[in-house]
Amino acid sequence: MELQQMLACRENNEQVIIPIFYHVDISDVKHLTGSFGESFDELVKNEQIDGKWIDEWKKALQDIGGVKGLNLAEMNDGHEGWLIQEVVSKVLLQLKERDLLVTDNLVGINHHVEEIMRLLDVDFRDGQAVEIFSNVGRAVGIFGMPGVGKTTLAKVVYNRLYHLFDGCAYLENVRERYNQVEGLKTLRINLIFQLGNRRSQEFNTSDEAMYYIKERFSNMKVLIFLDDVGDSEQLTQIAGDLTDYGPGSRIIVTSRIKDVLTKVKVIAQKYEVEAMEEGQALELFCKHAFGKDFVGDVDCTLSSAIISAGGRLPLALEMVGSCLFLKPKEVWQDTLEKLKDAPHEKVKEVLKMCYGDLEENHRKIFLDIACFFIGKDKRIAIYMWEDCKFFPREGIEALLVRSLVKVGENNELWMHDQLRDFGREIVREENPEESCRRSRLWNHEEAIATLRERKGTEKVQALGLTFDHGTDVCFSCEAFYPLCNLRFLKLGCANIEGRLQNPLPNLRWLDWRICTGKPSELPYFNVENLIILDLSGSLLPDLGFTKALKELVIDGTSIDTICFRGGSMEQLETLSACKCARLEHIYELDHLQSLSNLALDAAVIKTLPVSIGLLKKLQRPSLKDSDKLTEIPRSIGNLKELQFMDLSNSGVDELPHSVKHLENLKVLKMKGTHIGKFPEAIQNLPKLEEIDFSLCRNLQIQMHRDLAGLPSLRVLKLSYTRISHLPDSIHRLSNLKILEVHNCKKLQALPEFHPSVIILGFQKDVHSPGTVMPDYCRSVAL
Repeated sequence: MELQQMLACRENNEQVIIPIFYHVDISDVKHLTGSFGESFDELVKNEQIDGKWIDEWKKALQDIGGVKGLNLAEMNDGHEGWLIQEVVSKVLLQLKERDLLVTDNLVGINHHVEEIMRLLDVDFRDGQAVEIFSNVGRAVGIFGMPGVGKTTLAKVVYNRLYHLFDGCAYLENVRERYNQVEGLKTLRINLIFQLGNRRSQEFNTSDEAMYYIKERFSNMKVLIFLDDVGDSEQLTQIAGDLTDYGPGSRIIVTSRIKDVLTKVKVIAQKYEVEAMEEGQALELFCKHAFGKDFVGDVDCTLSSAIISAGGRLPLALEMVGSCLFLKPKEVWQDTLEKLKDAPHEKVKEVLKMCYGDLEENHRKIFLDIACFFIGKDKRIAIYMWEDCKFFPREGIEALLVRSLVKVGENNELWMHDQLRDFGREIVREENPEESCRRSRLWNHEEAIATLRERKGTEKVQALGLTFDHGTDVCFSCEAFYPLCNLRFLKLGCANIEGRLQNPLPNLRWLDWRICTGKPSELPYFNVENLIILDLSGSLLPDLGFTKALKELVIDGTSIDTICFRGGSMEQLETLSACKCARLEHIYELDHLQSLSNLALDAAVIKTLPVSIGLLKKLQRPSLKDSDKLTEIPRSIGNLKELQFMDLSNSGVDELPHSVKHLENLKVLKMKGTHIGKFPEAIQNLPKLEEIDFSLCRNLQIQMHRDLAGLPSLRVLKLSYTRISHLPDSIHRLSNLKILEVHNCKKLQALPEFHPSVIILGFQKDVHSPGTVMPDYCRSVAL
């Protein structure tokens, strides 16, 4: 009955089950055979169980037998140490959360963290959160003026705390997102998704989502961080009155107002973040102005005066310091005078000063990011800016130097909300009364009104709608005719009637999740100069006209064939057709001579065309999860620029010998494939840095295999393979840093390694007698 309930939770709530078959055969459980079956029959007989229950129990046992789990019998001859290690690894993997991104230049934050931990009733010692003292729900509202560091402080607290909770969630830019179309519903669904660590259900209304929150998380200890909440109404509308969560739950809220927690029904505390102390402010300023912590006597007086004039606010100090880096003393003195002239609007004055210091093209890039591209891949935006002659690489560097923009770990563009609001205010000031005469329309209501009322003008350069789901809204083609200077257009799932005859000559980026229409009815936009086209989830139109296209994203479309006209797509650099469940055929690609990134993940293709070997600039082909793909053509050896190849979980079981010619290959991933032997073709690739053969359960390495021809190899992943030994030549890999051999049951000994090598998964204590591990490696085994 317990097993039935677990499976019900798995089905209804998508909770994870990791079955452990402890001294019992999986087949016996699934088919009720052997001693396990005998015990089941005895139970049924002795307890006189109703036939209905018996059928349901049998189904539950059959279902659990089909769930991928851990089998003691397969763990190094039944050694329990291996089983324990794998259980811990799998559970940690399921529970792992990513830290929120914070700057490396943190100054004077520790005492703030300690105080907030105290208000949250957390046992916080030596910089670590040890336990939650009280089961009574608590909330802390962190407030303060813009730029004082509220979000950074809250992120640090969250990162040090989340491991103590059953679920956690971080919602950013709440104030802005709440006011968008269906903003409340979207925020509630996002909260559900993060707390439940699963795909969110479809909710017709925000009330349905709120009801689900109350039902689903009432017994769950959660940590929720809501950033930049506008008022108490927004807080309670999104997360309830905070009594709907399990004992010990904690809520962190940042806001510009101090009374944001007035409507919550748990213990609520306020914490004001004030300007930095003078010594700490000087330290932070110097990190950006000089690249070091201290300044000499000559600079100290001027530096202190600027810090005082800037209000000792972290955002202002970071930006002013970055702007003054390597600037002459005269510029520093001018900056000081500007700050003195506006003592009550210090941050805004700092922003104006830094913005005014930018070149014209740099300002355009800054405003584009503020209005549309926060969270977008920098690489994609660069395509458009390059074609518009904005010189983006120089421009982004100028913004980075001045701390006006940041680039995240996944290459995404990021901007402080204060900078975002400042940039959007600049655009509003272009024409405060008529939004249709501004350069950028990011506000959904203003953008939709411009199109519905056909008020578009030549002033508009970028326009974005935020229809995230199917919509009945339909625009006439005539609405777009006045927008002759439009270069970015995001239509969401809006519909368009009619056919445009090249009315948008400057359009470079079209993002349109088309929900209706047959392929023959498209394209609505006959645009020859398009650079970026994102049609994820649509029907795919005839794209022969897009000769200038550089980025084509057709993920999740219903296409079954990729075939471009000869002479088209000559400038295409990125083609992404991931999760196209019907994609079976790819025809000649030889005219895609600019293609460098090809992503065909989870396609059902069986082979690649031989012409792939003619794509001289191809650097990153990805075909992971394409389990019908069984072979790679020999022509792939002609791709001299290829650097990264991912064939993980595909049907490929061997590599062609021509792979030996991929002299620039750096990363090879074949995780979860049926490959049986370590490929001879890769053993002399001079730039290969990472090899991933983990979960290749048929893989063996021949003893005579010479790996010394891989001088650049840094990471070698061989976990869950059949390897019984490693060649002695492996010790000659001087750059090897990490070797992963988790659950390699047949591996009994290791050759000698350089002392710096970290070996993951090999422990003498959990191996059978006779296992040998070099003495100097034991200390680094994990």
